[in-house]
Amino acid sequence: MLQDIEPYQMHNEFRVQTPKPSDYLIVYNGENTLLKKVGDNYVVPRFSDFDAAKSLTFPCHYLLSIDDEAYFLLDDENRSRVAPEGFEFVGNRTFRMLCSPLERLGGATSAHIARWESLNKFCGRCGVAMARGSRERAMVCPACHNTVYPRISPVVIVAVHNGNELLMARNLDHPDKTRLFLISGFVEIGESLEQAVAREVMEEAGIRVKNIQYFGSQPWPFSESLIAGYTAELDGDATLHIQESEIERACWVKREDIPPYDTSVSISCCLIEAFRKG
Repeated sequence: MLQDIEPYQMHNEFRVQTPKPSDYLIVYNGENTLLKKVGDNYVVPRFSDFDAAKSLTFPCHYLLSIDDEAYFLLDDENRSRVAPEGFEFVGNRTFRMLCSPLERLGGATSAHIARWESLNKFCGRCGVAMARGSRERAMVCPACHNTVYPRISPVVIVAVHNGNELLMARNLDHPDKTRLFLISGFVEIGESLEQAVAREVMEEAGIRVKNIQYFGSQPWPFSESLIAGYTAELDGDATLHIQESEIERACWVKREDIPPYDTSVSISCCLIEAFRKG
């Protein structure tokens, strides 16, 4: 999955340090992140990809490290409106396609932090401009001391089994229109993860489930989430009643009809593969 980068290790604790030429520079323009074009793919730009005499003096601050390679965020958004030649501003989902698993995790997590900072420039209580915390990762209001921490929304995803069949579905807004995935959704206020599983399956597929079992979890910076994965069994009638406002397609798929799924990025694919392989 995205976070599985052993033997490398991500260090996301708060630090204050200065960049070196081999470190990564995250340039965020309020909507997208700047990546360097390499053939048909992208890489996260390093300070050395820019003017060597100037890049290390760019106003920026530290975000995280993977082993000894650090990621910094450019502070001045006015510098980042137009992509230089050989670079392109792209959406966060593009990080999923990067060849380097280290840059997938480091870049996507950095973009998560950058987006959170961009959405909290002003205090939601009194309207004063916020400042970055000096001792922890937080945005702090200098007037009323309101403190805002990075947003992480809980999400559940579930592989529902019906004997030798798996419930597979695709959301209306899912960018991959060639494959099916699993039922998932955000956890609502006042419910447990298991209750969220049962509710999401009922809402989106119109069936009941039982024997809800925890499978694993993963960070999902593309939607600022932490995803908890579950398995469950059909409880009762298998007839599907699709929530057409959310789901483009849902159906029961026999184990032998499920193609292999790449498990290097998402817990959804890991759940599907676990079922496919029995």
